[in-house]
Amino acid sequence: MVVSAAEVETLAVEEHPGMAKGGTIETKVNNMSQNLEQTVRQFTEDVTRTYGESLLCLILYGSAASGEYVEGRSNINCLVLLKEVTPDELRKCAAKLPEWHKQGISTPLFVDPAYVRSSIDVFPVEFLDMKQRYRVLYGKDFLQELELKPERLRFQCEQELKGKMLRLRQVYLEASQTESRLVALLVKSTSSFMVLFRALLHLQGTPAPQSMNEILVALSQLGLRTEAMGRVHTLRRKESALKPAEIDLLFRQYLSEIQAVVKFVERMNAAEL
Repeated sequence: MVVSAAEVETLAVEEHPGMAKGGTIETKVNNMSQNLEQTVRQFTEDVTRTYGESLLCLILYGSAASGEYVEGRSNINCLVLLKEVTPDELRKCAAKLPEWHKQGISTPLFVDPAYVRSSIDVFPVEFLDMKQRYRVLYGKDFLQELELKPERLRFQCEQELKGKMLRLRQVYLEASQTESRLVALLVKSTSSFMVLFRALLHLQGTPAPQSMNEILVALSQLGLRTEAMGRVHTLRRKESALKPAEIDLLFRQYLSEIQAVVKFVERMNAAEL
């Protein structure tokens, strides 16, 4: 992804449609529960009041910006773009963190234009994930301007998939004797893998799927097996349960499907991206 210094540094003077003339916040979040909408609106007011003219953009991203948000289980993730991130600026909102955490809001990511410019090629998967599921709560939509470099995206996708697969094996060794821990391991692993699967599908030219079910369908259309991933997804949403004898078998099938995805990425020719 590439963005010029001038493009990022003009964010403070351009208003987003979600901001009325005179600076009144008009946060509009579609497809949200009423509780989530109220939480996001209050958070937006907190941040804009705290940072004033130092705030360039406030973005809601991840499941809370899509139809995958599960109240009480999903985190509310936000990115704050300031003119400059300093310890003094960070401390301004420190006292608000306990209340934000109580409402399900993760500690926000604070970045500034200099960080964005220098990090686009380092974290292309993370920036892509934001670009695919986000809403601008305040300021100019700077994510829309970012351009991804396919070769950097493929490299990080392979690197992250292999690292997470190794970690999955390691934690299985620790959790395999306790059924509840093994189920927790499966459920917790899905969100990070789905981020990487979206990146893979993006590289294949597939329109960004929003839900986990859509991701799994798209992967299956590439010839990849996704049955175990689908079962883990239903566990995550508490739509099914497993008998003790089924848990270890599901993990084995799940790991096999992840390994197949890794091999698929390995075969991708960077020159064709």
